[in-house]
Amino acid sequence: MKAQLAQLQASLAQVQGALDTAADLQAQKTQLEAQKQTAQAGLEEADAAIADLNAKQKQVSDGLAQIQAAEARLPELEAAQAQIDASRSQLETSRNELNIHESQDQSGQAQLEQGRRDLTKAKAELADGETKLKEETEKGQKKIEDAQKELDELEPQWIVLDRNSFYSYRDYQSCADRMDGIASVFPVFFFLVAALVCMTTMTRMVDEQRSTIGTLKALGYAWWQIAMKYILYSLLASILGSILGCAVGMVVFPCIIFYAWNTMYTIDTIKTVWQPGLMLLASGSVTLVILATTLFSIGRELREVPSQLMRPKAGVSGKQILLEKVPAIWQRIPFLHKVTLRNIFRYKKRFFMTVIGISGCSALLVAGFGINDSISSIVSEQFGAIYQYDAAVTADNDALSDPLKKLEGVTGVYEEQDLPVTLDMDGNKAAATLHIIPDGTQGKKLADFVHLDSLDKEPLTVPQEGALVSQKMAEKLRLKPGSKLTLETADDQKLETTVADVFSQYVGHQVYVSQKTFDDWHVAEQPQDVYLLKTSDQSDDFEEALGGNIMLLDDVRSVSFYSKLQQNFLDMIGSIKMVVVVLVISAAMLAFVVLYNLVNVNISERMREIATIKVLGYTEREVDAYVNRESLILAMIGGGTGLILGIWLHRLIMNLAELDDVMFGRIISPLSYLFAFGLTVLFALLVNFVMRFRLRKVEMVESLKAVE
Repeated sequence: MKAQLAQLQASLAQVQGALDTAADLQAQKTQLEAQKQTAQAGLEEADAAIADLNAKQKQVSDGLAQIQAAEARLPELEAAQAQIDASRSQLETSRNELNIHESQDQSGQAQLEQGRRDLTKAKAELADGETKLKEETEKGQKKIEDAQKELDELEPQWIVLDRNSFYSYRDYQSCADRMDGIASVFPVFFFLVAALVCMTTMTRMVDEQRSTIGTLKALGYAWWQIAMKYILYSLLASILGSILGCAVGMVVFPCIIFYAWNTMYTIDTIKTVWQPGLMLLASGSVTLVILATTLFSIGRELREVPSQLMRPKAGVSGKQILLEKVPAIWQRIPFLHKVTLRNIFRYKKRFFMTVIGISGCSALLVAGFGINDSISSIVSEQFGAIYQYDAAVTADNDALSDPLKKLEGVTGVYEEQDLPVTLDMDGNKAAATLHIIPDGTQGKKLADFVHLDSLDKEPLTVPQEGALVSQKMAEKLRLKPGSKLTLETADDQKLETTVADVFSQYVGHQVYVSQKTFDDWHVAEQPQDVYLLKTSDQSDDFEEALGGNIMLLDDVRSVSFYSKLQQNFLDMIGSIKMVVVVLVISAAMLAFVVLYNLVNVNISERMREIATIKVLGYTEREVDAYVNRESLILAMIGGGTGLILGIWLHRLIMNLAELDDVMFGRIISPLSYLFAFGLTVLFALLVNFVMRFRLRKVEMVESLKAVE
């Protein structure tokens, strides 16, 4: 209303100016009337002069005498004639000016009348505007008073948000939880494999010193005095190894994992916390495992009599293997290969120790590669197979479909309504999104933007009755088709329905219902309008320009592009890949140690046998093949067993590392199996290559010497 008053006052000033102009024109008119009278008087004088001239001309014609007399007055007459001509020209100019001023006078009169009419109208509008302004002012004042009254009646309520309410903090905490889940499984396998390595090492040491143990027993030393030598040896080794392991584990590994995750988060520096409890627990566990295996290895030897201990251990007798009962195959196997197969099953303890150790390392490799495959599959499955749209727009306006379709680069638009709800998961509140799908043709178009597939990969449609729930939600709430589902709105309103089916979903808890089901609930809270967009371009510049244009539309609340979410997941996967690399390298090193230790024990136990075949004329190549072929076959058997064990280990780790609202895949690519098996075989070949130099050093004469 104030703007209208200002406009009317401007119009009034314009009219007043027109009135002032009309007054000036009236003054000019009066001046021109005076000039007209003066010109008229001059014209009458000119007419009189002409009449006088005519009379004089008549007198000239009457006689030459008069002409002669008039010749003296001729210059005077010529001057009078010039004056008459000048008066006529001035008269014509005055007439033209008079006509112009008369025209201006008429125009000024018309403007004066129009100005008077505009002034009258402006005064009427001004009065009307003042009346409306007064009414609106009274209404506004009443609303202010009512609002102030309601505000005075409200009771204050404090809402305190801790750091768990911040998304970035919770997201970083979820990453730490994932690492905690992985860390709860891998150490167990490392402990088991370390125990196996320790047991084989101590077994080899005890076997090599049987005669020494027998001598000490014969001299009267107690069993615990003899065992103390080996216990102290293993204790010292475990203490030194624990110190080195704690240094690496508390400094190197945390730094690698920290800087890997720091590609997604901005944290200045890592703060190393002194954790004596954890260090003592890890060191104590390792020490106990090593001491237990040491006691297990030496206990059997200490039970024998001294005379038996001072003699070499009898070789394991050979037995017929199952393959010998198939002549069609056995007779076609070369002799040295037959010996290899018999030796594999002849030394059953070494067979099982090698297979168990190699299978454990291979399982760790499969699990490490599988973690990478499972997490990497989220991006392709969630944002490629399930989500078929590129952006989502939330608004408080249900008429934005046509404006969005007109934007450059938008190839498709789907409208739905979303409502944030909560779930009760074991006493904790979990956030979920309720998708309200329109009935009829519009609802069928959902398949063009979101693929809802059952766990059996069958396409699903939103039913008229019941709800479709995401797989992770179904697992956490133990839901299946026909189960009761209860949701809660922000207004604490309970929404109950039945589960129609479960669909594949990797990110977030999602529930899809029809418009009819939602209307039957009579929800008081108003859902927000959501528009799913397909675009022709996913570049950063295009999305930035499109997002700016969308935000210019009425009632738009937010715009999110899924390329950014994909990039976040890719960053997370890149960080996890670094962690997987650390785990794979650790497992690979452990596999190498296991293979080296087992092959070394194998050679140590069979020194006399190797020396014997050398005496019999076996070449260096045949000796290498005789020994190393066994370890290679055992590595392949252990690697194959580890592939199967790795599947179970991978599933266990995935279940422990998953978040409440994120479901990892259970995918292990064929290349991962190939890499795990290939690394196992590669380490076996590398160990065999190293052991060739030890086989060369076996002295035939020294090895064949009898103990007696």
